[in-house]
Order: sequence, then C-alpha cells, then structure tokens
Amino acid sequence: MLELHIWGPSFTLPSISPQSLSAIAYLNLTQDPTTWTLIPSSNPLLSPSRELPALRDSTVWVPGFHGIIEYLRHKNGSALDDALVREERADALAFGTYIESEGGRLLDLSMYLADENFDVLRGVFAKLLPVPARYYIPGVLRREARGRCDGLIPASSSSSSVSATDIATRLPLPSAMTATALPATKEKILTKAAAERIKLVAIATDFLGAIQSRLGGGRYFFGDEPSSLDCLAIGYLSLGLYAELPNGWLRDEMLARHGRLCKYVNDVRGQMLGGSVDVVAVMSGQATMTTSSGRVAGGGLPWGIVEPQYVPWVTGFFLNGVMEMVGITSMEGCRTGRDEEEQPREKEERMKSLQRWETTKKMAVVVGCIGAFIGHCVWSGLITMELSGRGKNEVAGGVAGSSRGREDDDEKDAANEMRLLEGFGSAEAILGLGKREPHP
Repeated sequence: MLELHIWGPSFTLPSISPQSLSAIAYLNLTQDPTTWTLIPSSNPLLSPSRELPALRDSTVWVPGFHGIIEYLRHKNGSALDDALVREERADALAFGTYIESEGGRLLDLSMYLADENFDVLRGVFAKLLPVPARYYIPGVLRREARGRCDGLIPASSSSSSVSATDIATRLPLPSAMTATALPATKEKILTKAAAERIKLVAIATDFLGAIQSRLGGGRYFFGDEPSSLDCLAIGYLSLGLYAELPNGWLRDEMLARHGRLCKYVNDVRGQMLGGSVDVVAVMSGQATMTTSSGRVAGGGLPWGIVEPQYVPWVTGFFLNGVMEMVGITSMEGCRTGRDEEEQPREKEERMKSLQRWETTKKMAVVVGCIGAFIGHCVWSGLITMELSGRGKNEVAGGVAGSSRGREDDDEKDAANEMRLLEGFGSAEAILGLGKREPHP
C-alpha cells in the first residue's frame, strides 16, 4: 500500500500546499484507489529529505512531485505523459517549470506576505500541527516565501488593499502640530499602496494570461486527456481560486479577467482533487462520514488516519533544529527531488549519508523519550530512590530481607528511646529531682 504524506487540508481543499495538491491529482489519475492512501501528516521530518509531499512504499521514501512521478513510472511501467509526442513533452516540461516558479511566487505574495492573509494561515496551521511546531513552522514558511519573492515588492503586499478609511483609522488623532502633516502622510501611503496593488495585479495578469493562452479552448492542456501539466496547474490555480482570504486580490483577479481558467479549475477539480473536504472530519479520522449536506467529508479521497505521535514529533523537531544549528543537515541536494543528473557514486554516497543521519536522529529520539519518561516517573513519585540502611536491606534481601530489616530498625529505635530516658534520669539526679530513697 502506497502512502502519500502531505500537508493537511484547508479551504475545502485536500491540502494547503500546491505541490501536495499536484501529487494528489497525479495519484488520483494513475493509481487505483485501493492501492494508495492519503496521510495528512503535515510532518516533513518523516521524509529523509524533510520535504512534503513524500510517497512511502514500504521502507522507500520518495520526496517531491517530480520524484513521485519518476518512481511511479518505474513501478508501474507507464506514466501519464506517455501519450504525448516529443514536442508536447517539451512543452509540458517548460510550462510546468513556469507554473512552479511564477505560480509559486504568486501564491507566496497572496498567502504568506500579506499580513492579514498570513494571520489566517496561522489559524490553519494550528489545526494541522502540534505544539510547538504550530508556532514555528508558519514563520519558517513565511521567511522562505519572502526569500523567493525578494525584489518583487518592497517588503509586504499587505498594503496593496489599503483604503482611505483604513488609513484614517490607523493613524493617530492629529494634534495642533501634526494636523497639517496628516493629509500629506495619508496621500503618500495611499499612493504607495496603489502602486503596489498595480504591480501585484500586473504579476498575476502575466502569469494567468500565459496559462490561459496555453490552455486555449480544450478541456485539458493537451487535448481530451489529462497530463502532468494539468496536475501542476490544478495544484496552483485551485489555491488561488478557492482560498478565502481577507485580502483576496488574486482570487478577484482570476474571477474578473480569467474566467476560462476558473471554469477549467471547476470542471476538473472533482476528477483530480475530489469534492470539498471537511478539515475537522479528516484530521479526526472521520473522512468517510457523511455531512449534513449529504456529501462525504473527505471528498471521496482514500484518506488514512494520522497517528498522534506528539512526543516523537516534538523531540524530532527540537533535535532537527539543534542539528541544523551546529551545521548537521540532511537537506543537501534533496529539495527538488530531481537527481537524474547525479553520478551513481555521488547519489549512493548521499543516500548513505542520509541513512546515517536518520539512524542518529532516531537513536537520539528514543534515548530522549526514555529519559523524559524516567524523569517524569521520578518527579511524580512513581519511582522512589532510598539511600538509607533500610533501603539497602530491602534491596539486598528481597522480601525476607525487608522483614528482617524492619525488625532490626524497630530494635534500634527501642534502644535509642531507652538511652534517651536514661539521660533524663541522670539529669534528674543532678538537679535533685530523682526519686527519694525511703528512710530505714
């Protein structure tokens, strides 16, 4: 049974990640539903390359959308793009790369770099991740998004939808000295926001226009049958269309000027991504439950159950961070999942290094968990440590020794009491308080 580990569901979609959505679409089109299961683990530490999506086949882990395609090609002996001619395959590769780069940056601008939208994403990740990962990973993803979008906008696209009313509420009440400066300040902020909005719309228009032009009037990009390019497109376009965010400039742009793309996404969604997903039901293991509206909570996808392994999750999370701080990492050359150009010897050495890293991490996690359990038992009093003679007798003599030790201790206590009374008697004699001898 194949296991596809992904980032968890959100916005009625089976995943919050475009790459995970693309992988779901590909398996939905190429694999029988009884041969694979969908695991919303949201835990990149499970994969040796620390990347999601990741396909698990017994003990083999395959990271990334392209790596999954190549693995399934060798496993099944066929692929979704086998029906394409040479020119179409080259076209699919070129447009697929374009969707991943430009479409990914467009989603970064919309979801992670707009402050009000990022606040919504924090709430989404809080439902998918345990403590403390839910407080750390969203910030990491945002920093990565900011690095990918460096140079596109000054700092954040959050001001792209600022209105004059918003500016008026954010600025402080004017005093006598600042009353004359506030109108100019508001005009400057609004001008900057308008310029950023124009730039964002231009970026979206260029990308969406190119994809819509390539799609044309066909049902799919290459005729009447889907391809890997359709899987990539649905992964990125569906998030842009279905993600309901406070600053929905990308969704508004798609609906207003790219209706053909919206129709395409709506038409193929059921075939590739299933129906609408109930996030709470899926994460609680009730994906097959029927909702009040009569639909299946999991959208008809072969969902699996996420085992709550919070201690290994958190321990591995901290261990991973510590190892990265000291310069030990398993990420080298594993992000993209494309290692076709590696020499066999280099690839073998890299895989051995990854295995050693994984073995070290697992051993450290086990030792840490055992130590934490013992510490908890000692702290809560479940395990007591006695260093007195009684404890030694109990350990040395077992049950019988314990009885003899208790009897010896009782005799010692009685002797101590007698000595104490004798001491009081000496004191009484000295003070003349002792018992008087009778007269003869």
